Amino acid sequence: MSEPQRGTVPRTSFWQSMAGMLTAVAALITALVGVAAFLHQVTGGGSAAAPATPTSNASAPARSVDRGTSLPPAATPENAAAGPFELLFNNNGVDLDADPPRVATRSDPEIDIYDGGGSIQSFPIWAGLARWSRAGTPSREDCLALLNGYATVDSTYRKGSRYCVHTREDVHVAFVEFVAPIEGGWKIRVTVWPGTAD
Repeated sequence: MSEPQRGTVPRTSFWQSMAGMLTAVAALITALVGVAAFLHQVTGGGSAAAPATPTSNASAPARSVDRGTSLPPAATPENAAAGPFELLFNNNGVDLDADPPRVATRSDPEIDIYDGGGSIQSFPIWAGLARWSRAGTPSREDCLALLNGYATVDSTYRKGSRYCVHTREDVHVAFVEFVAPIEGGWKIRVTVWPGTAD
């Protein structure tokens, strides 16, 4: 019977050697990273946007609007804005129903707003105006919503004050901005839309 040669070490299996252990650990880490990446994509946890898929106009989803309201109707001749117009605002008043809006030069029962001594006032006296205090310029629908909830008869103005206005009998909706004092009154900027009487 022969004896094993001295100085030789018995061979170990691959999985019990250092190289085998490192290979097993690397394979396990690779598998865990792959599973984590898969779960990350499936649960939508990534900050990258999903690749865009081409869609036709007919199947495109409706956009949402920041304020949580439905989209305004598409601009048509019936609800398109006119202006902005720059006008003098004083005690004579402004007729917002005129096309284009005009400043009255004498007593005129057709005026919609006038300067009541440092305050914008609706004429005839009815709750026909509301202060716009949010950022940006309102749409017709924004002004209608504000007027339906917070309308008043008069309000003190200063440079930068902005108002939504209903004209008499709701013929028009207007947005009025106080630009700066000028000789004889204030310069205002006016945008006008058709009102609720469609």
